[in-house]
Amino acid sequence: MNFKAKTASVAIGAGLLAAPVHAAQFGPLEVAGFLKYEHSICDNCVLDTVNPSPFDPRGALTTLNPPLNQGGRSGRSTSNLELAMLTVGYVHEFDNAVKIEGRASGRARDGGADIFGHYLIEGYAGISYPTLGSLQVGKMTSRSWSRSDSFAYPMGLTTSWAEAGAGYGVFPYAERAATPEYELSFGKIRFELTAAGAQARAPLNPASTTVEPPTPRLAEAFIQFSNEKHLVEAIYQGSRGGRQSSFSKGAFYGAQGNTNSAAAGPAYKRPSESLLILQGSYWATPNWRVSYGVKRSDWSGQQQQCDYGPVSPVESACFWDQGGFNYASDGRRYSARENDYMAGISHVRKLWTYTAGVVFMSEASTRNPTEWGQDNTARFFNLGVYRKMPEIYRDFEIYGGLGQVRFGRQGPAPLSMPNNAAFFGADPRTSRSAVGLTLGANLKF
Repeated sequence: MNFKAKTASVAIGAGLLAAPVHAAQFGPLEVAGFLKYEHSICDNCVLDTVNPSPFDPRGALTTLNPPLNQGGRSGRSTSNLELAMLTVGYVHEFDNAVKIEGRASGRARDGGADIFGHYLIEGYAGISYPTLGSLQVGKMTSRSWSRSDSFAYPMGLTTSWAEAGAGYGVFPYAERAATPEYELSFGKIRFELTAAGAQARAPLNPASTTVEPPTPRLAEAFIQFSNEKHLVEAIYQGSRGGRQSSFSKGAFYGAQGNTNSAAAGPAYKRPSESLLILQGSYWATPNWRVSYGVKRSDWSGQQQQCDYGPVSPVESACFWDQGGFNYASDGRRYSARENDYMAGISHVRKLWTYTAGVVFMSEASTRNPTEWGQDNTARFFNLGVYRKMPEIYRDFEIYGGLGQVRFGRQGPAPLSMPNNAAFFGADPRTSRSAVGLTLGANLKF
């Protein structure tokens, strides 16, 4: 298994607006969630970082020796993970078939928020009618993250597939409209469109701002097709004014604007990024499932921004607090594009499930003269075994996995990774490959 948590979303049907499969009923309320614990061992993961600094997150810009954020020693390491999620929902259907709903979901990891700054990842209200579809308003998770997780989770590849690349996982403010399922001669299809926003980011020192922070705007389109053998989904997400990253699980968050001088930042443009995913599953038999996916990530690129703190007669400080993306040593702005791929197979035999999967991150296309990871590749392999434990509880399972990451070259990680050691814990600047073992237990309720 990967060294980050897999979420509990394992739904493979087409009923995305239905109540959770494992929800318990408490009067008018539906309650569902999970508790997960994992212990992982890695044979060749990074143990420390040399000269840690937010100035150069990839260790790509500095001429220091040793450089900033350079991976240090590698060796055997262990880690523990505790992950929990709770969802509370309310659904009421009137006699005229109009249905109203409300739902709230929270996630915690190792005692803190699973997604930075967001214990609550969903909190919305909605209305639906069988022949018209549905409308939901509030805080929501994206389809690009939640649905990708549903395909990658059974393969033990959630982090490297569902949490990598462009895009965002949580929308602070969103409106989502969906059609009903349309019956075709060869299956069912439904369409969905989401419009989302977030607060514009306040600069640390407004006096240093030459272009005001943009207002973040985002749109996501989702199409789902299913029949007896196939489940196929297409997702497009495009945004402007958001802080760029390659952590597609993170929340939609406003970019900084231009805090450089006119001379230092003449080519500033509002940052943008987009994500296109085609993924699906094929059931050869009820017990054999093949999963696959193709993902294209696009980033506009951005110049590195230095936001000066409050100016005093004594000193002023520069805060490199903008994560940014694809920075270049010449200070210019370079766009980037990367294609990634996922494939896996699973077999269910009574209480046992056996899985095998791979995610491949390819080289990226960009004119950036600085090596930010565009020339690197990564392959994530995983073999997993799960066993349901009805002897203990009907929705309790234990699992184990043997995983490997293999990078194409020594240097910064591929652009689809949030940082050099984000997935699996191996830093490609010091470790070209690593093998890990994960043991875990998951209780769903």
